Amino acid sequence: MITHLSFTRLKNLAHSPLALKRYIESDFKATKAMDEGTLLDCLLFTPKAFGDTFYLMPDDVKKPTSAQLNAKKPSDESIAQIARWKEVEAEIGGRIVVKQEDVDAAVELATQIRDNSTVAFHGLLNPNFFEFQHPIEFWYKGFKHRGIADAWGHDRSGNLTVWDLKRMGARSGEQLVRGQIRNNMYDLQAAIYCHEHDIADVPVNYYIIAVDNDGYVTPFQISRDARDQARKTWDRLIKAAHRCNMEGLDAGCEFYADTQGFFQF
Repeated sequence: MITHLSFTRLKNLAHSPLALKRYIESDFKATKAMDEGTLLDCLLFTPKAFGDTFYLMPDDVKKPTSAQLNAKKPSDESIAQIARWKEVEAEIGGRIVVKQEDVDAAVELATQIRDNSTVAFHGLLNPNFFEFQHPIEFWYKGFKHRGIADAWGHDRSGNLTVWDLKRMGARSGEQLVRGQIRNNMYDLQAAIYCHEHDIADVPVNYYIIAVDNDGYVTPFQISRDARDQARKTWDRLIKAAHRCNMEGLDAGCEFYADTQGFFQF
């Protein structure tokens, strides 16, 4: 049973109900790439929360090997190493472990983003203009929708603005980022995050600030027309979600195929 929808749930449903089922039922484990994204977000939007979110692993601390842990007569060095590791584990708690090199890389990316001429000109990282990690929640066509926009507020000119930071791996420049926006359905995310303004005909800008691994920043605006086009996909997925609640979530991609179960090419 689908109880609520988010951009990630809708994106999985766009593949198939089975993909959504597996996403909902999966035991979430953050990947290294996810942790790197969280670190960059923290440094840009909530730097004061760094100590509560991350644990900086000292360079001289090493996790004991299985051989050390299972040794019948461990050496004094192993005993000291195991004791130190237990201390560190207690200190970590539920925080994300990072190394100094991870922090240095994220700081470099954050600096490139802050210094980008478009970001600086519009004041997109100015805390007097924007609220960061802004929660979004509303009802639409029978489902509660939830999300968190990276930034919500007004730009330097006073225009209502919502924007999100996107890490693009090795992709930068107009063509590569444009392709990723389409592939990742970020226009749909824009439609969701701007929904309450768009349906009230309140002008709102939506920006994607894309950054690649080398710190190249590519800014994009998702226009109202693009959001309206994405809404058609959104509405189709909501209809699919209602159908899934009646039929279940076991169908693969053929859920969207013709009556014979085939896509036409």
